[in-house]
Amino acid sequence: PATAAASAAPPTPQQPAPDTGAADIHVQRGAAAPRLNAALQDGYQAFMAGDYATAAQQYANALRQDPNNRDALLGNATIAARRNDMAAAASGYQRLLELNPADADAQAGLLALRPGDLGHSEVRLKELLRRDPGAAPLEFALGNLYAQQGRWPDAQQAYFRAYTAMPDNADYAFNLAVGLDRLSQRKLALTYYQRALDLSRTSPAAFDRTAARRRADQLADSAQGKQP
Repeated sequence: PATAAASAAPPTPQQPAPDTGAADIHVQRGAAAPRLNAALQDGYQAFMAGDYATAAQQYANALRQDPNNRDALLGNATIAARRNDMAAAASGYQRLLELNPADADAQAGLLALRPGDLGHSEVRLKELLRRDPGAAPLEFALGNLYAQQGRWPDAQQAYFRAYTAMPDNADYAFNLAVGLDRLSQRKLALTYYQRALDLSRTSPAAFDRTAARRRADQLADSAQGKQP
C-alpha cells in the first residue's frame, strides 16, 4: 500500500556512522603507541557493539595519551550525539573543527545538531560541498535536510552520492533505501534495505534494524505477489 513506506522511514534523519578509529589509527612513535592503538581499537569494537559506556571510556583513555587524536574525538562526539547529549556532541565537533576546519564529519555533525533555518543550512552545506566535492558526510547531511522538508527526489540523490562515496556505511545505505521507497522505487529500495542490514552486522549503524527488516520483508512479499 502507498502508506507502507513510512513504516521503515526514520522518525528523524539518521546521523552518519563515521569511522571512529578502526581503519585509520593514528600511530605515534614511542612506547605510548601500542597503548593508544589498543584503546582506539577497543573503543571502536565497543562502539560497534553498541556499548557506548565502554567505548567512551576507551576513547577517554586514548585522549589522555593524545588529546588531539581525531578518531577518539570523533568517537566521543558521535556517542554524545546518540545519547542526545547535544552540548557534549557540539563541543566535540567544535574541537575537531579547531584542529581541522575542513573536517567534513565535524561540519556535518554540528549542522545536524543545530539545523536552525533549513534554507541557511542548505546554503551552508552546498558551500562546504563546493570546497570539498563528494564529501560523504556532507552529502548525507544534505539528504537529511531535504528529507526533513519532504523533498524526496533531492534527498534520494544526495543519499545516493553519499552512499557512492562510502558504500560500506550502513546508515547511508538505509537512508538511500528510504529515499527510494518514498519515490515508489521499491525493487531498488529492497536492495538497499538488505544492503543496510548486511552492513549493520559488522559496522556501526544508527537506524532501526527491526523497522528496516520489517519493511524489507514487506517489499519482498509484495514482489512475490503477496499482500504486505
